[in-house]
Amino acid sequence: MVISGIVSIVLTSGEAGIGTMLLAAGVVFLITGIVHHRKYGDDPESDERSKKIGAYGLSYAWLTGLFFMFGLFWLDYLGVLKLSVQNALMASILVLALSAAIYQTYLFRKGDVG
Repeated sequence: MVISGIVSIVLTSGEAGIGTMLLAAGVVFLITGIVHHRKYGDDPESDERSKKIGAYGLSYAWLTGLFFMFGLFWLDYLGVLKLSVQNALMASILVLALSAAIYQTYLFRKGDVG
């Protein structure tokens, strides 16, 4: 994502929004990977509890994304907000990725789901 963001910023002269989003998301994923590696090292970081938390977090993120896209549809249908397809997809991807990270972080700090 970092490389795609840099290439997008370089190749698009006037519109650097998408490239900036890709670059920011790539940096976040890179930092998250480094933090996880420092925390767990080479030890396995997954067990039944963490798999369950991950699955619940992704399920909640999927529902959040579904409701977000539902809201985008109605905002467009009612003429309240007009987005291009590219911007709507970018916003949806960001909502899905960020909500997954937020839900999983919250559930890991909470300790369990249920």
